[in-house]
Amino acid sequence: MPQSPSLAPRIAAIDLIATVIGTRTGLGEVLARPPESFAALPPEARARAQRLALETFRQHGRADSLLRRPLRKTPPEPVLWVMRLAVVEMLGLGAPAHGVINDAVELVRREEFPKLAGLVNAVLRQVAGAGGWDATPVPRLPDWLRGALQNAYGAKVTQAIEAAHQTPAPLDLSLKGAQPEGLEGEILPNGSLRLHDYRQITALPGYAEGAFWVQDTAATLPVQALGDVAGLRVLDLCAAPGGKTMQLAAGGAQVTALDISDARMVRLRENLTRTGLAADLVTADALTWRPDQPFDAILLDAPCSASGTIRRHPELPLIRSRDEVKALQALQAALLDRVLDPAQGLLAPGGRVVYCTCSLLPAEGEDQIAKALDRHSARLLPITIAGLPPEAEVAGALRTRPDFWAERGGMDGFFIAALAHVA
Repeated sequence: MPQSPSLAPRIAAIDLIATVIGTRTGLGEVLARPPESFAALPPEARARAQRLALETFRQHGRADSLLRRPLRKTPPEPVLWVMRLAVVEMLGLGAPAHGVINDAVELVRREEFPKLAGLVNAVLRQVAGAGGWDATPVPRLPDWLRGALQNAYGAKVTQAIEAAHQTPAPLDLSLKGAQPEGLEGEILPNGSLRLHDYRQITALPGYAEGAFWVQDTAATLPVQALGDVAGLRVLDLCAAPGGKTMQLAAGGAQVTALDISDARMVRLRENLTRTGLAADLVTADALTWRPDQPFDAILLDAPCSASGTIRRHPELPLIRSRDEVKALQALQAALLDRVLDPAQGLLAPGGRVVYCTCSLLPAEGEDQIAKALDRHSARLLPITIAGLPPEAEVAGALRTRPDFWAERGGMDGFFIAALAHVA
């Protein structure tokens, strides 16, 4: 019997899911060194496999709610992920049930569970016939994350954030200059170009010419919080993959971009080359590296839980843990100490620092800044960003959430604070 043409992308999607879960590594990192089943596919099939994996991560809670009744007991995890993918594809993405179910049976056999093939076939046919996708409840975040969000924002806002996570994020572009001819989209209040319907990024008008780079609108705000950077020496700490570095360079700054990862710096260098922008690149540990002279401004985009980016990375709730986030908080505090301590020689007198994290957790934002101000002679600087709702202003800083600009497609969750030494 000939293989279904859709089977190979489904195999690749399941292999991507298994690698992410098995290694507790984000999908972006897995795609940098993907399974052979994915790497061997042509570009269009790779895009399909990636979309299937992403949507299965995003909607697996909905699939579980539909599988719970016909399943008397939970099957082995590889089989459960095959069933989740099938339900998401049939009911969430509208794929014809017959082909999806046939391929799911083949996938289960491939996962070395041939005795469960009949069960999978029967259960998926029952779920497909019953429908009910739109009536399934919005999946909740893991308890450790949901509890922290409820404590910070209350139940209603937490539910709005969870609802926002169910919709894939639109594509936001930062323009180096004028909007390329033929590149149509919505200009957002902060200047980002938002595309709600787009094809392959590399095929967009202006890509080859370096006219833009991909960057969520919220991720542009930390550089905007630094104000006018033209002619200033600016240190971009934890810089890769380089969206903020390119923003700074496009704004006329003399940028030094530092990151600890060689692999991530390769991507930053490629982005600078494509856009024709310049920066001094340094691969080093931000906690120990010392410059020849201090900088006029520092942008610290600290490593964090990335809980503000779940719309883009729906696998994160499955691979992050409370203990990992606590370890990251210690690193954030150490990095803040490094940039705010005059004895470290990173910041010139009168210079300013912007600290940001793509996190929804106050422990990685407001709490970090409050503790840093207790440890250092520093003060918060006002930040003015047009178009944000009033609730974005928190404790002298800014916080964005996925449910902001909901009518436009939302934004990532960020915390942003601007600081300066007390004279």
